[in-house]
Amino acid sequence: MSALWENKILTYKLGWKGFDYERIEDDLNEHGREGWEVVQTIIPSVGSGQSLEVAVVMKRPASP
Repeated sequence: MSALWENKILTYKLGWKGFDYERIEDDLNEHGREGWEVVQTIIPSVGSGQSLEVAVVMKRPASP
């Protein structure tokens, strides 16, 4: 039987002063304590390659 996973996507928008890396780190630490693990980031770009948003894909084993 294959493992079942619960998935979550966190998104962060580019702010006036760039990305709020402290908030991102705090969120990742909080979710890590809850058993979430980052598996990928998605950074779409627009125009000349500027990113307006970062998405963090996370997973953890599903509850039975």
